[in-house]
Amino acid sequence: MMVSAGISVEGDQTSGLPRVAVLPAEKARIEENWDVIGLEGTGSHDVVIENAFVSERWTFVRGSKATFASPIGRYPSLALAAQVLAVVGLGVARDALRSVTEMSGALASITGAPGMSQRAHVQLEIAKSEARLRSARSFFYEQTEAVWETALAGDAVSVEDAALLRLAATNAARVSADVSRSAFGLAGTASIYRDNVLARALSDSLVVAQHAFLGEGTLQSAGQVFLGQPSAPGFP
Repeated sequence: MMVSAGISVEGDQTSGLPRVAVLPAEKARIEENWDVIGLEGTGSHDVVIENAFVSERWTFVRGSKATFASPIGRYPSLALAAQVLAVVGLGVARDALRSVTEMSGALASITGAPGMSQRAHVQLEIAKSEARLRSARSFFYEQTEAVWETALAGDAVSVEDAALLRLAATNAARVSADVSRSAFGLAGTASIYRDNVLARALSDSLVVAQHAFLGEGTLQSAGQVFLGQPSAPGFP
């Protein structure tokens, strides 16, 4: 079994892109410090490597030009890494909407107000959340399919298309977090219990949106690309 870890090499000419080393798992140890409020199941602990030598041919620069010809080699690697995260948010938000919709018919008001499903603000928010989530998902998959078709055709993916891919991923993560937060709020006090699916959805979706690959900087960098301005190293 092999593991990988980011490394820093003095004088490394990578144009700001991260270098990664690949080595046998027995040369690494896992620092179990993934004590988080969401996405606990990923087990994203730190990988610690000490006093190990790795030859240069067992390293690669993440985000650099592919060294082999294949469709996946032409697909933007950093954008793919962002998508892998964002798609989790989309699934979490979809389940949050499903859950709060199912709960709406069963939750009675303790104040004598109409049942949850009969309240105007609940009806409005469910409709708006449905539209936002479906729109974000459509943008995400539309751009994914467009870039994949380009890669399959053997063509290079344009900077603009790759930037749209990153933008679609960031938008999906943020909309998913907003939708999950809305579902959590609609359920009232029922959602504040640790074993409630909406409490888990809120935490998980917020952790997805917090990831560096989906941060505010990706929005700015996309805007720079669309406006013909220099973007950050490694983007898109």
